[in-house]
Amino acid sequence: MMTKKAAIVAVCALSALFASGAAKWKNLDDKSHVSGPKLTETDLLGKVVLVYYWDLSEETSVKYLPEVEKVWSSFKTKKFQVVGNYVGSKNDEKVKEAIQKNKVTFPVYYNFSLDPDPKVGFQKAPFFNVVSHRGVSVYGGAGVKDGTEKIVDTLSTIGMPISLCGDVTFKKFKSLEKQLALGKNVSSVIKNLEKQAKSKDSNVAAEAQEIISAIDSARGDVKEDIELYREADPAEAIRLINLFLKTWPKDDSAKEYKDAIADLKKAAAERAKAAKEKAKEK
Repeated sequence: MMTKKAAIVAVCALSALFASGAAKWKNLDDKSHVSGPKLTETDLLGKVVLVYYWDLSEETSVKYLPEVEKVWSSFKTKKFQVVGNYVGSKNDEKVKEAIQKNKVTFPVYYNFSLDPDPKVGFQKAPFFNVVSHRGVSVYGGAGVKDGTEKIVDTLSTIGMPISLCGDVTFKKFKSLEKQLALGKNVSSVIKNLEKQAKSKDSNVAAEAQEIISAIDSARGDVKEDIELYREADPAEAIRLINLFLKTWPKDDSAKEYKDAIADLKKAAAERAKAAKEKAKEK
């Protein structure tokens, strides 16, 4: 089993590697595919992804397959994807036999993972790696329960109102806490905070600067989400752009976002039409 310390090391290392953009995947190709639906990079964009490491030589990891299947069945209607990562020696016949025996329906690939491989501190299967919709590893460890809880937490953040407060503990500016939400113009708030950041009262100045930093960090997060959803979910990208423009109307990206809406609407309509046609076929 993986130690708690090793799991923490894995999460920290992966977060640093992927905090700057969408996740890149290793061995997501026909050659590495074992069973289940075949995936592409686009299929994983904007989704919470659970990568389950397993190996026939590790009995516990095989016993967990039905549990992982339950997780997949519970959340597959959401922006979520399970991918089985078989890390043992390549043996199509025996691996597929285990997959069929355990009634696994999620995709399974040989040596599938984030690229570079996230096995920092990894000792042996079972190993669960939860990757957020932003491409950041948020959990790495051997616990199916802990991994599932992190999946639930991460899924709950998708599509929810985005707070601009970060981890700020409001004391001097308590009245601002409910005002700082995506979709509300923050221009005048920031101007006032910039003045307060020069206050002779060090506590006032420090809190004002902390709030400014939180707002700026949130702006970066929303921009990142917009880029992820441009291709993965055009309708969601439009929603975020409209909220962004209300919050930061004079941002350097404002014109670019406004110009992109027409094409995104077209893409969203085409996707909705395709979904309806697919539903009719069923």
